[in-house]
Order: sequence, then structure tokens, then C-alpha cells
Amino acid sequence: MEALNRDVVPALPLAARDFLILLALVEGRGHGYRILQSITEESEGAVHMDPANLYRSLRRLAREGFVTEHEPDETRRRQYELTEAGVDVVAREAERLERLVSVARNKSVLPIGGSS
Repeated sequence: MEALNRDVVPALPLAARDFLILLALVEGRGHGYRILQSITEESEGAVHMDPANLYRSLRRLAREGFVTEHEPDETRRRQYELTEAGVDVVAREAERLERLVSVARNKSVLPIGGSS
């Protein structure tokens, strides 16, 4: 495994909502509504985030250097995009979660072959 980017270490572990927001942006630039849709789909409806909390989180993630905010496009929607640090932190969090799931499998909390 590559050495951790020192800039992202203080951000780990990510809050679940931040991880889902960053995951929603892995596929490319998106506006708030698309991010909310992705969170709902990826969590299979288990996570609901209202727009106010989403935009508050996006502003914080931008301050932390993980997301950039672009001016509104022709649809008047602001677009958000991962930075290099954002790509790094979401990957590191995924690796961290994968290690935890591996521990759960080794302790027979989860089936070895995948989900039941």
C-alpha cells in the first residue's frame, strides 16, 4: 500500500455522510441533487440527507481541500468536483473500511464469500 498523503491523515476516519458525498463525486463533477440521488442509491435508501446538511458538508469538504466548487452552469446549479486530496482521502477511507470488513469476516461476523 502507498504511504498515506499527510494532508488526508487528519481527516480519517471519515464520517459516513462525508464518505458517501465523496463517493458520489468519484465518477465526476456533479450538482447537489445528483449527489443526493447517489447517496440514496448507494446506501439503498438507508441514508437520507437533506439539502441543507449536504451543502453544509460540501462547504466544509471544500474548506478541507477535498472538493472544489464551480460556479453555476446554464442550469443555475453549482457543480462540485473532487480534488486530488479528495480522491486520496476517499480511497484511503475505502481501504480502511475494507480492512475492518476483513476483520469482521475473520471473526465470522460476516460470511466469507460476501453478503448473505
